[in-house]
Amino acid sequence: MTTTNSSSQFSNTAVYVPLQDHSSVSDREWARSLKKMKALYQADQQTKFLNLHAETASLLHQLQALKQQRQEVSK
Repeated sequence: MTTTNSSSQFSNTAVYVPLQDHSSVSDREWARSLKKMKALYQADQQTKFLNLHAETASLLHQLQALKQQRQEVSK
């Protein structure tokens, strides 16, 4: 595998950014992290990272929903 530092390498790369609450990270910090990630990693690695991020956010949302349900049941 070869790596290049060409910034045009990602010009046609679609990036999925989930429209979920990044409560622990501000939008500006998230955009900065995304920009750094795009500059450092190949498109396949970006895809894996973003899929893992979306899955993590989904699992966190499910966990918060379960926690809320348990609190409501215990009242």
